[in-house]
Amino acid sequence: MRVHITQLILIAAAATAACRGDQPDIAAPATQAGSRVAKEFDSDGPRVRITSPVDDDVVAGGEGQLNAGSLTGGSGFTIIVQTVTKNATDVSANESTNIRNTALLGQPNPNFPGLSVRIDADMITPDGTIIQKNTDLSNLFNTLGTDDSPGDGVTIWAGWHVLESFPDDVKSFTITATVRDAQGHIGSDVVRVKVDKHGTSGQALTPAPTTVAGDGLDDADGPEVALVGPRDPSSVALGTDAVPAFTFFQVSAFDRSGAGIGVNENGDGITAPATPVGLIRDPAQFASAGPNRNFPGFVFTFDVDFRRANGVIVPAGQNLGPAFDIAGSTVDHRGSGHVTTTASWVAGGRFVMPAGKTSVTVTARVTDNAGKTGSVSRTFGVSPVANGQLLTPQP
Repeated sequence: MRVHITQLILIAAAATAACRGDQPDIAAPATQAGSRVAKEFDSDGPRVRITSPVDDDVVAGGEGQLNAGSLTGGSGFTIIVQTVTKNATDVSANESTNIRNTALLGQPNPNFPGLSVRIDADMITPDGTIIQKNTDLSNLFNTLGTDDSPGDGVTIWAGWHVLESFPDDVKSFTITATVRDAQGHIGSDVVRVKVDKHGTSGQALTPAPTTVAGDGLDDADGPEVALVGPRDPSSVALGTDAVPAFTFFQVSAFDRSGAGIGVNENGDGITAPATPVGLIRDPAQFASAGPNRNFPGFVFTFDVDFRRANGVIVPAGQNLGPAFDIAGSTVDHRGSGHVTTTASWVAGGRFVMPAGKTSVTVTARVTDNAGKTGSVSRTFGVSPVANGQLLTPQP
């Protein structure tokens, strides 16, 4: 539960994949003005927004077929749902770097019981079975985090890397995300997505990761980078040594020049240490301050130190890209045929604040395969709530 207690003491001073060869051409349709369908069923309910994908984005169909699924060749995009509550006690959630439970597919997710996410098309699982259309998919989600919205509410985020494929007859589908609060009020959002190139994985939308070179300075034709989450405006819980901040970060990078942004969306092939397919975490890179080998052109930094869950301090300015959880790619809705990659991370550690500092500046920088760079920076205030778990009531 989110608490605003004047005597609260804030900790720490107020606190490869193998080379894919030639990349198939996947053409995105022109954007249709006004095509987004957004529903808020109850004016007193939570405000729900699907921040990835967006209307008219195009996804690969995936390589999986009935009785012949593909673990690493799925559609490979991300679904991210943002929920803004009216009051801190309205929606229960268990912030975590792992909320996934495939055994409960079709049932409410115990970590976020008010959430329901449905797709109006059949999907083919990595083992070749069918998930019937309009099944509740909330138990397939990977991560859940929060930030502290202005006023009485909070913002809850949930993210999923889609391992599934789509049958050949699926040309488009809608994603409907619904959140019900404790009073029974409902908020919902719907996006329409197109499917192209059946038999092609989401991995094929981007070149294989490679060493990128650039001067780190923004270029006019470099990637268009956006820090979608945390919500603007909002503040972040610092976290404690015992309970993390659980701030949710969503970064999108639009390949403006078409040079390609090397990404291994499913994380397969990183063996030291190995992570489940669908996650891009690369924690071994922290020892050498190296890039995430699944997304080497991506740099993500804070202007304060960050203490990871294992107690190791990542100094201010060092790349936290290896900590990111999931990534996925779509052909962008703007009709250029270029690709947008979305990556997200739930911060499983705490911000280490110098004495007197009351804000955290976040910078995300992406360099494409031509050495062109784009970046974005935003500054967030510090929440009076000590850690992310306190922002929402427990389910």
